[in-house]
Amino acid sequence: MSSIGFGLFKSLVENEVSFSTLNDYQVNENHFRDKEVEAYHFVKEFILDYGTYPRLETIARQIGAVEAFNNLPSEPVEYWLKEVQERKRYADVRECMIDMRGCLENQELTEALDIMGTRYLALRESYSSRRLASLRDVQREVLLKHDEYQNNPDIPGLSFGFPFLDTVSGGAQNGDFIVIVGQTGVGKTYLALKIGYSSYLTGKNVVVLSTEMPNLQAARRVLAMEGRFSTTDLKLGRLSYFGRERADQIIDRGAAIQNEVGNFFYLLPGGMFPKVEDFAIVVKELKPDFAIVDGAYLLQGTARQWWEKNMEVAQVLKNLALNNDIPILATYQYGKKDTGKLEGVGGGFAIPQIASMVLSFEFERKEDIGSLQEVQHRVLRLTKGRDGESGSMQIEYNMKATRLVQKKVLSGRYSDEELIDPDLSAQMDLQDYAEI
Repeated sequence: MSSIGFGLFKSLVENEVSFSTLNDYQVNENHFRDKEVEAYHFVKEFILDYGTYPRLETIARQIGAVEAFNNLPSEPVEYWLKEVQERKRYADVRECMIDMRGCLENQELTEALDIMGTRYLALRESYSSRRLASLRDVQREVLLKHDEYQNNPDIPGLSFGFPFLDTVSGGAQNGDFIVIVGQTGVGKTYLALKIGYSSYLTGKNVVVLSTEMPNLQAARRVLAMEGRFSTTDLKLGRLSYFGRERADQIIDRGAAIQNEVGNFFYLLPGGMFPKVEDFAIVVKELKPDFAIVDGAYLLQGTARQWWEKNMEVAQVLKNLALNNDIPILATYQYGKKDTGKLEGVGGGFAIPQIASMVLSFEFERKEDIGSLQEVQHRVLRLTKGRDGESGSMQIEYNMKATRLVQKKVLSGRYSDEELIDPDLSAQMDLQDYAEI
């Protein structure tokens, strides 16, 4: 009757290890079998009622398995946790194979691939632990980060490629879910590629999925940014001889960086990754420093309603950023009646609520909508910051040289402004020591 589940309960009780440790390792009732499930619920309810563990003999009697804890070695809790997790993973893989076999026998290939993708994500998630963190331990980490950034003038996160935005936000930071929202045709894809390329230039690994265009178009836009070419000239074969030579040099230099240093900039074909789970799998396998989804509203989920699907996709991307400790950026469109409003992102207010940052990319003037003028201006607003920061700046949107550059700050504080802390020493000297 003894089993690894009972071995875990025995170790928890004998070593007086908190029952919440199971949550830290994502172990729940689904990891147990038969009488182990009864023991799990009994122990949980006993702790809620009495604030302590029951004795092992009490557990055995309650579940009607008097020999449950016999002949079990007294190993550390971590040993039994690993055994329980591995048993669950083996069972999940076996169940996945059975389900896939049934789909294949019925020639349901798409359903088989869906099962494989979903189960793979769940399996990979089971290998991460979410241990409780002491406030003081995390605060020490806060100070270590503070000292690290104080001695290093660089921003703490990945560069957005715009000085004001980097300064006011600290850059894209691990665990961030960043949303860019704008009207159709405002240039969200160019902006997303610009941000990704800025991180790539600093030696970071970047993965970009564009659901709205093939890789050839995305690559053309990045090459145009690098060489300051017109994307139209690149597309229609209008580069000069020297422009063609410069393009070759840019590509050769990038290949050398990729091969020798190791940082990469990967483009994912949108047609091959139509579901958010497909993208999540690639992120987990490639382990990039920065992941970007252009047109996240076109990723598929399980929900039927459009706004529900958008919310589902956003939640997966948010959890992916947190679990993989990387920033993830996604672009969305405004609803027709809600341009400039947070509640217009993806059909509701839910996406901005879970986003770490929301960047609104807007036409500067109404007459710029649909304009073929090669040099225009856009407004980039930080409408929601992770710590309440905000601001806006004017962006030169130059399609003749494929440049998106910061022209001037419209609102918000710039880092070059000197901050003077008030001198409170005189006031402190007037106070009695006992009152300080």
